[in-house]
Amino acid sequence: MLKKIIIARHHGFCMGVKRAINIAEETAANPNGPVTILNEIVHNEAVVNRFREEGVAQAFSVDDVDEGTLIISAHGAAPFVISQAREKGLKVVDATCPLVERIYNIILKVIDNGYHVIHFGDASHDETRGVVGHAPENITVVGTVEELINLPSWTGRKLGLTVQTTAHRDAFAAAEKAAKEKWPHIKVFNTICDATNRLQTAVMDLAPTVDMFLVVGSETSANSKRLAQIADAICGRGILISRAADIQPDWFDEAGGVENVGLSAGASTPEFLVDEVIEKLVEFSGGTAEVIVPERRKQVRKTVNHDK
Repeated sequence: MLKKIIIARHHGFCMGVKRAINIAEETAANPNGPVTILNEIVHNEAVVNRFREEGVAQAFSVDDVDEGTLIISAHGAAPFVISQAREKGLKVVDATCPLVERIYNIILKVIDNGYHVIHFGDASHDETRGVVGHAPENITVVGTVEELINLPSWTGRKLGLTVQTTAHRDAFAAAEKAAKEKWPHIKVFNTICDATNRLQTAVMDLAPTVDMFLVVGSETSANSKRLAQIADAICGRGILISRAADIQPDWFDEAGGVENVGLSAGASTPEFLVDEVIEKLVEFSGGTAEVIVPERRKQVRKTVNHDK
């Protein structure tokens, strides 16, 4: 029988996501012609769908936008993308997370000083594509330690190492160790954002104390998937769900039982989805489960309201 639902002390929206959503909302509220978001404003289905329902278009290429305003998502974009948009006469509103822009600034500075940059991240992710687009001839992307080890020896070459803001901190620690062993002279810039560290640490602290750990977030959200992977490695039952409807009753009927459930949410996940999951879990318990809420959550303002 489910007895406790324990909320991770850090979960949900980060600064960059809140900022991007606010920028998109303000732009949509005061349009000068059609408003289009390039890619997903943040990687969460509920947030993306809300903007669609409010008449904000979505495109995956500047070629598909002919007029009006183009919003650059929190994950950023390559300079040529923004230049292309402006050349087409589009008004560009840039909602890139400042911590992603920080990577741009670091990379451009070290490249100006003669460095080649190794970037540890997912090559297919919007953020990584934007990073590489700032200096494609001077950046090599690797997604694993094995890929890093297999790079050329680059003897005598000035090298820098950066990382995707939402990377798994332990995976990057392993990459950093391997890089320093292979190139003792490499300069390391840990560009994982503080919010990612806080979310991952909160999961690591809570997961050993629960029987099951649910992470609320979309499949498109890299940081949400990593939280679920971390939880699964620790408690053996870490599951990524997009919303309450994904919870299966038979999860609580399995051998061994589930008395304590941990709950977190990715950096792109609005708080109302977490609330819905809590309500569903309490329902599964027959209304008897205790909900243990971290102090900080009492101060959280629901930036995205599903009733809008």
